Amino acid sequence: MTNGQILNAPPVRKVVLDNGLTLLVREDHSAPVVSAQTWVRAGSITEGPWMGAGVSHVLEHMLFKGTTQRGVAQIAQEIENKGGYINAFTSFEQTVFYINIPSENWLTAVDILADCMQHATIPEAQLLKEKQVILREMAMNNDDPNRRADRMLWATAYTTHPYRFPVIGYPDIYNRLTREDVVAYYRRHYVPNNIVFVVVGDVNAAEIEQKLRELTKDFKQGAIEPAFVPPEPPQLSLRERHEEMAMRLSQVDLAWH
Repeated sequence: MTNGQILNAPPVRKVVLDNGLTLLVREDHSAPVVSAQTWVRAGSITEGPWMGAGVSHVLEHMLFKGTTQRGVAQIAQEIENKGGYINAFTSFEQTVFYINIPSENWLTAVDILADCMQHATIPEAQLLKEKQVILREMAMNNDDPNRRADRMLWATAYTTHPYRFPVIGYPDIYNRLTREDVVAYYRRHYVPNNIVFVVVGDVNAAEIEQKLRELTKDFKQGAIEPAFVPPEPPQLSLRERHEEMAMRLSQVDLAWH
């Protein structure tokens, strides 16, 4: 992207609804596509008593598994039928859900995301399946030299700050999570004043705002407890950690605060 394109980018329309939901819309009519996203301020450092369980990541897997209005497989099928792509990711401080779709079907993307933020059912049977999927993901991460080195780097660089915990969690803590724990976390953090709704593409910003107001008119604000983040003490000298595993290459990770 050239400097000219950056300077000439269309403005972002920002609206904060009465319930605290933040909407960001950028119209870009250069191609007939839309990306709709929800950024939830809930990641691995906001898990409180479940720190190290990876409950934010569990919700990443579960929110598209059905709502009070849509069945277990209906969301994925609906998006696929409209030519779209759906996915999500979790990091230290947020969980992000996104749908990329032809612009003529923008309403489907916005409707589904708004539905999942408010009405996810987190079915017990689906949760049990996804918990096994996540356990396999943990095992794969442990067998991957890059991911293993990255995890060790964060655990070495931080001694107190919750960045030292892996986003996906530790199996021993994760295995103790119940559906009730996941649902409670969802209800506590998935409230409008903790969500940023983003839409970029070949859309009309005023139409997006009007529709989102309609879809979230009953979405009530919640009390958000600030994440307790203990200060990381100054690092006074070099820290090193070494680990051996069966691989042909050595990997070195370096980091500076």
